[in-house]
Amino acid sequence: MITKHSELINHVFQTLLVTYLILLLLEQIWKGFVSTYLNINYLLILVILAGILDVFTEHKETKEPATKKDYIFIYALGILGTIIIKFKTVQLGWLSYIISIIAGILIILLSHLVLEED
Repeated sequence: MITKHSELINHVFQTLLVTYLILLLLEQIWKGFVSTYLNINYLLILVILAGILDVFTEHKETKEPATKKDYIFIYALGILGTIIIKFKTVQLGWLSYIISIIAGILIILLSHLVLEED
């Protein structure tokens, strides 16, 4: 039986997870930007608890076909991931190019697998 509670828990989990990831990214790019005002470890605890609740609730199975917009989003995230990793590993010299390119390719390939799974 699918209830409104399962939809609410799923929405809360997704919202908390995206919020946590955005704040973590901002903190990694600009040190002290988030940690001055908020300890994001407390938010991580909420994300984990909401995730555990989400796993144990029933969900209706919905499989929508992938659109061109989904693939554009995947490639944009892969490129963004490459840029962020290059930015964070710039002190490694030429090795940072290799690491960031491989990571960007992995982001794209794993996203394709998740999008096209049956």
